[in-house]
Amino acid sequence: MSDTRKPEGGPSDGPKSQRRLGNRAIGERLRQMYEGVVDESIPDEFLKLLEEAEAAERSESGQPETGAS
Repeated sequence: MSDTRKPEGGPSDGPKSQRRLGNRAIGERLRQMYEGVVDESIPDEFLKLLEEAEAAERSESGQPETGAS
């Protein structure tokens, strides 16, 4: 008996293989972009806005402020 299977990754894999390779490349690029965003620091202005929003929320609910600044 002869082995009639196609070699993996060969040109006869067709559009499905090409689509898989394209999807893999897109996934890798998206992961790289996400990691770059996650590694960025939060701007001081944004942190200040968050602190102000939390302080306003605490004053509305009657909770005492913590001196974290």
